[in-house]
Amino acid sequence: MELHLLEENDPLLKQIAEPWDFEKDGDPNELIREMVKLMFASQGIGLAATQCGILKRVLVMGNDDYLVACINPEIVEFGEEILMGDEGCLSFPDLWLKVKRPVNVKVKYHDIDGVLVEKEFTGMSSRVFQHELDHLNGITFDTKVGELSLQMAKDKRKKRKKKFNQM
Repeated sequence: MELHLLEENDPLLKQIAEPWDFEKDGDPNELIREMVKLMFASQGIGLAATQCGILKRVLVMGNDDYLVACINPEIVEFGEEILMGDEGCLSFPDLWLKVKRPVNVKVKYHDIDGVLVEKEFTGMSSRVFQHELDHLNGITFDTKVGELSLQMAKDKRKKRKKKFNQM
């Protein structure tokens, strides 16, 4: 199985993913391994299965020091503190947006063995989890900002590409 990233205008990114069924869908290890490989090759810190055209509720996040796979993830509770932070997305190359998100989230998900995990993510882990969970719900980060902010970010991206192509 070789995975590829969907690009920002792909309608599959707006689809809601179905739950992973361990009995029907089997062992998620191969999918997770390939997702991690693609995430690292793309220099990302999070990836949802929907970004690979697979409409299943699976996400991976992390780096060389910390890596987690979440199957059928959900947020149980949002923290009260909200923070505006820069976000990028592998399906929206070189587009950076300032998105408001809760700093902390309590979550639950199944690990690769099907064991239910409950934990709290804070800071960047919380932001990445929320971003990837949005993907599983058919929500892309460009819908989390105002139209003017989005247009300005796209204009900046266009200028960077033009400048890069002139080098």
